[in-house]
Amino acid sequence: MRKVLAIAALACVGISVYAADGATLYKKCAVCHGAKAEKVYLNKVPALSSIATAERLQYMKEYSEGKRNAYGQGAIMKLNLKGLTEADFKAIEAYIETLK
Repeated sequence: MRKVLAIAALACVGISVYAADGATLYKKCAVCHGAKAEKVYLNKVPALSSIATAERLQYMKEYSEGKRNAYGQGAIMKLNLKGLTEADFKAIEAYIETLK
């Protein structure tokens, strides 16, 4: 029984260590979108803080899959989102919401 509890405890620690951290993930986005998601990039791309949460999440998915190329930014966005999971996207979204 002790072994089972020890394994369960270690598994829980591992989950929290690998949980997506929206603030850390967003640092890469901040270069173009601003520290508070307030920048209008290239005078075309609207500030992320002005876009609805569901839309931002959908856009991230579409960019990562190579299905979106709004304002000609598809290739760079796909590259920047490479390797991120849906949990990562949700963490980034949650962080952006805290910036409002």
